[in-house]
Amino acid sequence: MKHRTAACAGIASLALLAGPAPAQPQPAPATGVSLYGVLDAGLLTISNTSAGRAGYVPAAGTGQRKTTYKDGGLGASNWGLRGQEDLGGGYGAFFQLQGNVNSASGATGGPNSASATATFNQFTVVGLSGPFGQVKLGRQVTPMYYAMASTDARGARYFGSALTALVGLNSASGVFIGNNSNAAFGAIYNDNAVVYTSPTWQHLTLNLSHAFGEGDGPSRANRQQSATLLYNDGRLRLSALLYQGHGNNLPAATTLYTAALGSAAAGHAAAAAAGFTPTAHTNRLVSLGALYTWDAYTASAALYRARNPARAVVPGGSASLNMWSVAAGWRITPLVNLTAGYYRMTDNSNAGHQAAQFAAGVDYVLSRRTTLYAQGAAVRNEGANMNLSPVYATPVAAGKNVQAWMLGLRHTF
Repeated sequence: MKHRTAACAGIASLALLAGPAPAQPQPAPATGVSLYGVLDAGLLTISNTSAGRAGYVPAAGTGQRKTTYKDGGLGASNWGLRGQEDLGGGYGAFFQLQGNVNSASGATGGPNSASATATFNQFTVVGLSGPFGQVKLGRQVTPMYYAMASTDARGARYFGSALTALVGLNSASGVFIGNNSNAAFGAIYNDNAVVYTSPTWQHLTLNLSHAFGEGDGPSRANRQQSATLLYNDGRLRLSALLYQGHGNNLPAATTLYTAALGSAAAGHAAAAAAGFTPTAHTNRLVSLGALYTWDAYTASAALYRARNPARAVVPGGSASLNMWSVAAGWRITPLVNLTAGYYRMTDNSNAGHQAAQFAAGVDYVLSRRTTLYAQGAAVRNEGANMNLSPVYATPVAAGKNVQAWMLGLRHTF
C-alpha cells in the first residue's frame, strides 16, 4: 500500500501540469525507442457556445448550451515515439515524434503553423544533450508554455487555467482564428524551431528559442523568438518569459478582410493597409509568475502583458491587453488534489472591455496511470471582443457569461 500511495502521489503532482503536451522532451535513460501516449476524455456541459465569425474570432449573438463528449479535459489525447542513442562521455542524441489523437472520432494529427494538417503536430524533434545542456530542432512546444504551466497551480490544463486564459487574450485581439499554431500573442507551438536549454545552475534554467520563417523575402518575416528563465528549489518556482513574433496576424487578418469585402485581392489590400505584413512586429507577450508549495498546499500568481507593437488591428480588435491570475491547490490526501484559480483580463484598447474566469477541480488518482477528475468554471465576458472560454477548443459567444462542468478520465501508457 505504501508503494501504491507513493506512486499515485507522484502522478497526482504531474496532473497539475497537464496540458497540450507532456513535460519537455528528455533523453531516455538508456538507448532505445519507446511508444507512449495519453487518452483523456469525458462529458462536458457548457453554456453560450458559438462557432464565431471565423474560429475563435468573437461573434455577437446569444450562444447555446450544449452537453457533449469532450476529448481533452486535463490535456490533449496524443501518442508518440521517442528514443535516445548514447554517444558516450555524457553526450546523447535523441528524437521525439508526437501528435494528437481525437478519442471521439479516431482522427489523428492537427494544424501546424501553415494551417496544414500534420500527423505529428506537437513534436517532430531531433536533438543533442550533454554537459552544455540540450539543443532541440524541429516543430515543438515553445518554452513559453512550460513557463506558464510551472507557475499556475492549475497548470496549463484544457479547462480553466493559464492556457485557456491565454486563448482568451488571443481571441480578444480579433485576429486569432485558431486554424494554425501562430497565435496573436505568444504561441504554444513553433515550426522550424531551434531551442536551447541550459544546464540547471543554482536552481535556475534558461531556455532560448528561435523559429525561422522559412519564407521568401526578409529573413525576419514570420520569425518567432522566446526566452524563459525558470527557478525551482523544490518549494518555490519562479518564471519569467518574453515572446516576440513578426507577421503572426497576417493570415487571419487577410481571411477576415476577404470575407468582409468579398474578394481575395481586396482582402490582401485591406490587410496591408491596416499594417499587417510578414515583417510587422505584431506579437509580444511578457510574463512573470511565482508558485510556492508547503506541506499539502500550493499558491501561485502571475502577471501577463500582451502587446502588438505595430498596432496593426482589425475593427473591434485590440493591440494591448493585460492579465493577472491567482490560484491555489490543496492535496487533501495523497490520492486527491483540489485546485482553483482566478484569471482576469483587461483590454487597454477598448475601454470597459474585460473578462474574468474562475475555475476549480478535483483530481482523484485511481492508479499510477489513471486519473478521474471533475471540474467546473464560471466566466464573465464584457465587451464585443471578449469571448474568454473556460474550455480549450470550445469558442463561446462574445460578451456573454459562461458556465461549464466536466467529468473525465485520463489514462497514460
